[in-house]
Amino acid sequence: MTCSVWLVVIILGMLVAERVTSIVATKNPVCQEWIRKMPFLHPNGISLIRMPMGVVTVVLLAMGDLKIAILWFGFWMISDLTDGTIARNCNLKTKMGEWLDPLSDKFMYFPVLLFFALNKDLAVSLPLWCVLAFIVVDTVGQFSRLFAKKKAANLFGKAKTALVTILLATIAFAHMSDVDATLLRQPMVTFMAYSCLILAFLSFYCKIIPDEWYANTFTLANFLCGCCGIYLVFRHRYVASFVMIFIGQFFDLFDGRLARKFGSTKRGAFFDDIADATSFGLATGYLIFQALAFDEEVITIWIAILITFFYVGCLLYRLYRFLKPTKKLPPGIFQGLPSPAAALLAGSTVLACLQFQNNMSGIISAIVVIVGSLLMISNIPYQHFGKILWPQMPRFFKTLIFILLIILVNITLSYHAHWEQAFITFCLFIALLYVFGAVASPKKMSQLGKIKIENKN
Repeated sequence: MTCSVWLVVIILGMLVAERVTSIVATKNPVCQEWIRKMPFLHPNGISLIRMPMGVVTVVLLAMGDLKIAILWFGFWMISDLTDGTIARNCNLKTKMGEWLDPLSDKFMYFPVLLFFALNKDLAVSLPLWCVLAFIVVDTVGQFSRLFAKKKAANLFGKAKTALVTILLATIAFAHMSDVDATLLRQPMVTFMAYSCLILAFLSFYCKIIPDEWYANTFTLANFLCGCCGIYLVFRHRYVASFVMIFIGQFFDLFDGRLARKFGSTKRGAFFDDIADATSFGLATGYLIFQALAFDEEVITIWIAILITFFYVGCLLYRLYRFLKPTKKLPPGIFQGLPSPAAALLAGSTVLACLQFQNNMSGIISAIVVIVGSLLMISNIPYQHFGKILWPQMPRFFKTLIFILLIILVNITLSYHAHWEQAFITFCLFIALLYVFGAVASPKKMSQLGKIKIENKN
């Protein structure tokens, strides 16, 4: 194996060893008592020890010790998991720890971010303005803990820290002699830096926003994703448009969860329908029309218009029926295929069929769009992803999925050809998985009718 592969193996080994050791040790009463007697093993002690290690990493990088710097940085970032496990399992949580833990993360990655932004001799570097903006937003977010009611780390903050770590490690590995530098392009680094900045803002925003504004804010983000998707279709950037629709689905997921958890404004449900109609109706419909009318030889423009109007009409009726259902169902059950799932199915299908230069591809995509439209207005019971499926996942697994999807989106926007095809194939796979796998069985509906669903983060 090459040196870079060995480094990855060692870091993954450290991660596994840390997880096993910390979890097993902190659940043993004898070890718990011993940890409590060792101040340097307390969460606050670990956080204080970590603070200068980011500067040490920069010194190692400046000296040219790239491999040691990667291992050093990886070890201390993994230790961020240790202090949290000790705090929870050894009953060592403190108010100071809520401040020190995220602060130690910033001391770890701020110096390395600046190093990769200021060092112009690197083949791949970070945009300086973006790094400075990220540092400002992340610092403001840190100080917001002094006055914000919600001090605990949220999903966006955890994803931000993980993505920054992955970004810095990726840049470091790209400058190793045994790694093909062409695998990492500057646009991908730039997009990932933008993603870190957005996550830092969302993490800060979620701490200070009034509870009742939560849902409407994410509804607005979904609406803006739809508007951006329409513009990108107009510019014939179909895959980029579909990426925006895909991102809008996550804002749609979160606005529903936040509305159920914190409440919303009087017209929150109406605004949500407007956003869904824009992202999953107009933007997706415009994408379907362009793909069928101008990129498929078999489908005439008038047939494409009819199919598009049928899809949008079914979706609008689906949204109306969501507010005024015609059939009484247990909590957490949709009447018909949800509009985000229909948009994912229709959009990924038409884009996938564009990859094939034959007459059947247009017919297949048209059939799938029609079937997806009919499923939306059907009475088939579908399980609510945000109420039933998402809460059942472990919290760590949710964060991991979130990070991997962000990376996938960044790669898709940065690369072309096979990466775009991979993204489309992935979306088509999960759409089909939901269409066939999320149908609620009679037994499931009976269970939901008897018990109240508890939504957990």
